[in-house]
Amino acid sequence: MFFDPQCIPCIINQAYESSKKFASGNTELQLKIVKKICAEVEAVDINYTAPMFSSSMQKIIEEYLDIKNPYKKLKDKNIIIAEKFIPYIKTLIDRSADKLEMAIRTAIIGNAIDLGANPNFDIEFEVSRITSGDIYFIGYQKFKEDLKKAELILYIADNYEEALFDKFLITALLPKNVVFVVRSKPILNDITMEDAKKLEIEKLCKVIESGSIIAGTDLNECTPEFLDLYRKADIVISKGQGNYETLLNEVRPIYFLFRVKCDVIASRCGLKKGDGAFFYNGVE
Repeated sequence: MFFDPQCIPCIINQAYESSKKFASGNTELQLKIVKKICAEVEAVDINYTAPMFSSSMQKIIEEYLDIKNPYKKLKDKNIIIAEKFIPYIKTLIDRSADKLEMAIRTAIIGNAIDLGANPNFDIEFEVSRITSGDIYFIGYQKFKEDLKKAELILYIADNYEEALFDKFLITALLPKNVVFVVRSKPILNDITMEDAKKLEIEKLCKVIESGSIIAGTDLNECTPEFLDLYRKADIVISKGQGNYETLLNEVRPIYFLFRVKCDVIASRCGLKKGDGAFFYNGVE
């Protein structure tokens, strides 16, 4: 999904929020960061996707602040908060008549933890929406049918904190052969191999890096290992809006799970900002 004019004010707002977060009290430095990012926006290729630009934005922040992985402290803080809800979610799934559906709902709610699009999220509020929030299922019956026949499932992950919730869905998919895919370098609060090891995801399934260094999945920069599995997989699960934006036009079957975080995506999906989405892209 290519760059939309509405992406520009959103990116500039993200630039401002990031500068405020990482250069608090230094107005001059904040202004430099925002102006530099605005200059990058002016020069952006129309064929870019918004997640591709996120990589450029983080490089600017790292350059001006002279730090790598600027979101690490926030990720570590949020994971501690998210962990408190694990017993509650486990009970919710265990008591559910459809454990798979409840695990999917949990994974989608976890996607609300987004330090780019939604820096002021409330984890407790989001968890309370697992059963009551607007989550739209399109293609769920087909997913269950595909799951019966599937051997290999490629699970393309999104952010670090939501991976805690992803573990419930991975467990629901077992004993299928699930391969969990992470980013190849820190970008925003997206999950990396180091993060996956902290969460001990390898105890559930195989974990690989995609090769992607943006807040999405750019197949042009993905590793041969990932591309081979992407082609072979019986089911591809794509988590998060960034992966949706970068894989939307792919001509292979994909199941997308994400929270709608902006008006552009809401319009594209026919949903409202804030809605949860599980849907099949319709490719046979």
